[in-house]
Amino acid sequence: MPVLVGIIPIGTGWTLREEYPLVQSRCNYSVSDVYTIAELVQDYHSNAPINRDVEYVFPLPPSAAVCSFKAVIDDKKVIKGVVKEKLEAKKAYEQAVAQGKTAGLLEQEHADVFRVSLGNIKPQTKISVHISFVSIVPHDGSSPQTLRITMPTAIAPRYGTAPTNIPWLRNNSQNRFELSVSVQMNKPVTSISSPSHPIGLTLGCHQRELTGEYEPSKAFVYLGDSAMLDKDIVIVISAQGMDTPRCSVERWLKSDGAEETTDAYALTLVPKFELPALPSQEYIFLVDRSGSMAGSRIKAVRAALQILLRSLPSRGTSFNIVSFGSNYTSLWPTSQAYSAESMEQASKHVDGFDANYGGTELRSAIEFAFNSRQDIKGGSTDKADKMPTSVFVLTDGEAWDLDGIINSINQNCGKAKKDGSLLRTFTLGVGNQVSTAMCEGIARAGKGTAVFVAEGEKPDAKLMGLLKAARGGVIDDLDVDWVDSEDAKDDDDEFEVIPSSKAGDYSETSATSPPPQSQPPLSLFDESHVDTPAETGAEKAIVLLDPPPKIQQAPKSDKLPIPLYPGFRCSIFAIVKRGSNPGPHSANVKITGKVMGRDVVLQIPVSPVSVHSGLVEGKVEGGRLLHTLAAKALIQAFEDLPKTPENKAEIERLGKRYSLATSATSFVAIDEETKDEIEKREAQIVEPEKLLLEEGAMEQMSMLSVQYSSQPMSQPVSAMVTGFNPASITTGYSPSAFTAGFNPSAITTGFNPNSHGYGRAAA
Repeated sequence: MPVLVGIIPIGTGWTLREEYPLVQSRCNYSVSDVYTIAELVQDYHSNAPINRDVEYVFPLPPSAAVCSFKAVIDDKKVIKGVVKEKLEAKKAYEQAVAQGKTAGLLEQEHADVFRVSLGNIKPQTKISVHISFVSIVPHDGSSPQTLRITMPTAIAPRYGTAPTNIPWLRNNSQNRFELSVSVQMNKPVTSISSPSHPIGLTLGCHQRELTGEYEPSKAFVYLGDSAMLDKDIVIVISAQGMDTPRCSVERWLKSDGAEETTDAYALTLVPKFELPALPSQEYIFLVDRSGSMAGSRIKAVRAALQILLRSLPSRGTSFNIVSFGSNYTSLWPTSQAYSAESMEQASKHVDGFDANYGGTELRSAIEFAFNSRQDIKGGSTDKADKMPTSVFVLTDGEAWDLDGIINSINQNCGKAKKDGSLLRTFTLGVGNQVSTAMCEGIARAGKGTAVFVAEGEKPDAKLMGLLKAARGGVIDDLDVDWVDSEDAKDDDDEFEVIPSSKAGDYSETSATSPPPQSQPPLSLFDESHVDTPAETGAEKAIVLLDPPPKIQQAPKSDKLPIPLYPGFRCSIFAIVKRGSNPGPHSANVKITGKVMGRDVVLQIPVSPVSVHSGLVEGKVEGGRLLHTLAAKALIQAFEDLPKTPENKAEIERLGKRYSLATSATSFVAIDEETKDEIEKREAQIVEPEKLLLEEGAMEQMSMLSVQYSSQPMSQPVSAMVTGFNPASITTGYSPSAFTAGFNPSAITTGFNPNSHGYGRAAA
């Protein structure tokens, strides 16, 4: 069941959720060719009676480069976030909150889960959180001309230990979401659809209503009504020429704020060629039968498997089926030769599939599948006897163990390559709330590709594309020439951890202080002594990184092949250093490589990025779209590696340099308004109200005098007004009390002349 996410008061239960109701949630996408620039806005209103610190979690696409964060208070005050190292940002936020300042913190908790904390939110305050992100639009898998936008709307429960505290609540009818997508392609838009929601569509312009001249390359998409947050929103866009290779470049000058002048390149293409087919291959289908696959998902898996089984190559093929959940089982101990008999046996096996295997122990199941390969079972060490293996994972990806799974795949695929074999992983994501982070991560680590099938979508074309990719060989020794040969000197791209001889050997007894015996006696009472706060918490590992190399490329091609498959979009990024007097950017980039001994070559012209500046202004730091996308790709490459101090340091450097939220960096936003400025501002609001309040109090006293002088008394006047003190009307009144929810009407609300305890009305 999907979860309902939103602002949750820190230290309180779910019962106080109504104190911070979600007023509106919306996301505005701008699609420019293959790039997206998006802004997510969530509006909340504080009904809490006192100042509170609040936080909430929310999902984003794992490909999103989160590049801007700000909080808007009462539509007036804007608190803009800056990127700092994660612990440093957390500390700055906590210090600001302790000082009574309004502050915000945006942290990445998982590849597709983020957390926002807001400190010192005053009562009756409107909070608008703005988060901007950019990405390359991924392929849809059904056609080379299509792109697929997926906007997750909630975090589905996943198997294992979550990386952060998530309020697992059910959706309700009040949880709604608004989405708009402005589309600007280079060539005419041919179709736009959504397999997940009813949509409204206007072709020829960027608005709901067509105004002005019709432009076939433009479109505007919106949800038919405010959509329920019960499943991901998917928009599929088709346009002419989407499969044409393209390479854009963007220059960032040192004079414009860059640490050094660089060119960022974004190369994207959908290969259109026939890869030589592998003469033989083993196919292992790893099928998720955990409880989360119940209902339509396991039904879709059964249908997909039947298509796959009947579409395998007739010759040189062996296959097996492994089911997994809390445990795993296989149809056969080892893969069997593909024949009419074995296929029929497998087909009957698939017909009996149900989602009754419990949890999602995906890592152990993948390792079992890897170890069941014929290469492993056969025990041959002769490279000539090695058989390529493709593992197809059919899953919803609902498990938290992303890092462990990616590390396992990296290790096994790397070992297979070292042993002269080929091992790859391909993914079919099934369902309306698939973990795209997990499915894409599995495919990326195994140098395969991933496709997704939502409920009701036809999978046939996507499955055929996936099989075609797996049947073909891979491009080895792939190289991209980004710059002219005379400028392409290859820099050493190594890390260096400072050894003790460089860092200065020190321990608890020998830090930077002289030996104890050389220190003067310590006075037990030193009048000049000033307490200094002690540094607490674990120290970061001291890592000295080399300067970034001349060319930083992602994905790299040094260990495993870059997945270039016919019909599937591939994007490669690079950041290239330029000199102090840089010349023009490269006119072309050249891709070279080999596939099964045959040379591969492609030359692509380079053009400046053509995204309208208005789309990125205020959303991307410095308006540097390609630098941001390239930095995200570089960060993803390090995120997929083991979490060593060196890799974390690289992620931190990239996150801080290009202003991105990562596993090592966070956005922190602090209202730096001083105490004097706050008091002055509040005094300007309070003084007129205080004057009116005092006038109102005098008028009430006058009315009392008239009323009681005209009525008989059953007891002495002194008894009736016991405890009534005109001064008590304003006693205790302070500007801070007024701004914390104090209501002037409370002075007279409920005031009854017939009551003897008049003074209580002012308390």
